[in-house]
Amino acid sequence: MKVLRNYLYNIGYQVLNMIIPLITGPYTARVLGPNGIGINTYTFAIVQYFVLIGGLGIALYGNREMAYVKGNTEKMSLTFWEIQSIKIITVTLAYISFIVYLIFTKKYQFYLALQSLYIIAAGFDISWLYEGLENFKITFTRNTLVRLVSFILIILLVKTKADLPIYIIILALSNLIGYVAMWPSIGKIVTTVKFKNLNITKHLKGISALFVPYITLNIYPLINKTLLEHFIGVDSSGFYEKSDVIIRMALTFVTSVSMVLLPHAANAFSKDGIESVKKILYKAFCLTSLIAFPLAFGIAAIAQKFGIFFYGKGFEPVGYAMFIEAFAIVFMGWSSIIGNQYLIPTNQVNSYTHSVLFGSILNIIIDIPLIKIWGLNGAAAATVVSEAAIAFYQFFIIKKQIRLLRWGIDLIKYGFASLIMFVIIYNVSQHYILNTLMFVMEVSLGIAIYLTIILIIKPTGTRDITNFLKKISNSILKYRRSAD
Repeated sequence: MKVLRNYLYNIGYQVLNMIIPLITGPYTARVLGPNGIGINTYTFAIVQYFVLIGGLGIALYGNREMAYVKGNTEKMSLTFWEIQSIKIITVTLAYISFIVYLIFTKKYQFYLALQSLYIIAAGFDISWLYEGLENFKITFTRNTLVRLVSFILIILLVKTKADLPIYIIILALSNLIGYVAMWPSIGKIVTTVKFKNLNITKHLKGISALFVPYITLNIYPLINKTLLEHFIGVDSSGFYEKSDVIIRMALTFVTSVSMVLLPHAANAFSKDGIESVKKILYKAFCLTSLIAFPLAFGIAAIAQKFGIFFYGKGFEPVGYAMFIEAFAIVFMGWSSIIGNQYLIPTNQVNSYTHSVLFGSILNIIIDIPLIKIWGLNGAAAATVVSEAAIAFYQFFIIKKQIRLLRWGIDLIKYGFASLIMFVIIYNVSQHYILNTLMFVMEVSLGIAIYLTIILIIKPTGTRDITNFLKKISNSILKYRRSAD
């Protein structure tokens, strides 16, 4: 029940995380314009490099280490203060490095200085403590309050293009306050320790080992934004951000499958071995593909007119970038399932790390030539190619462990149904101006077409998916009854 409760907390925040940007995104785009959005995106990306360096993978490492010592107050206290001491040192060094960078850069100094609040906030971030102890209620409450407060302040205070500094301060300061608000609760979890008892050096090897996958997973979206500003202009950096936001929101529906089954897969592996994990993997992969294909093709079908409809005049390029980047949803869904659902639970972490590293290096290599040739669309294409590389690398890793042919037949059916839907919706969208009514109608028509075709061609995995959804529904019902 605790796993399910944590899952519901996560899903609740993910839903909030999708709804609020759907409101603030169009509002701020129209108020701040392409240039204001671009400046915020670019300066935020620059500061995030320093946040990543200061973070040093401690979020992943700290989460794991706290889980190891859970239940032992003395060990929890020592481990927490040792890891947090390292983080304070690394964040301080990162901020000093940022100050040096700020002195020598002439571009957007004022906005960069405001964004630097994110670096300070990273030093106060102890969400890894609560997550390691499976206390997701604290992080859920914090994230929800931060989102709601920042949303209200943006609506009240950001009224013109001149309010860009206010917009940046609201987002950065609310993030900092949210992390600081977590600290009063730690007295109930850990105690103070003597400085002489701390042994921070024993953690350095573990943190260093996780730094590579941590930085690799997070850095190439930042590279896309900074390279676009350098080669094309700051507006294009904002266009990429707006396209990426929509794709990432849609991806939540896909990756939530991995969130549900990851604990179940790890538990199954420890009890029943790898064969039980393979069965779970097949069901998860079918469900992910069933959702990912229509999402990708559906977004692509309406993308070209979506930019100006959703974000307003001047954001037309967003639609074309979305058309390309939408297909990354399929590959990101696959890699999420194979990586989180199979490679990590079965102790193949190195293989997972290699796949992510391979995709990120490829992105860096192809980014510059593609951006020079196709501009914003080149950056979107680089994202798709990189995500595809990660997914197919993982397929290559597991090809001798899993019967991939069994998956292939269903994938062809999902792809066929999605392609038919795409052709119909794309042609419909070309004859009408996209507005709220047409958007709802096209989405509804797309869902109806896809489900009708799926019911006709009947992929073999749909029966397993149905059984899986029934189990999830029954678990939620049982949880509600026990809560009552």
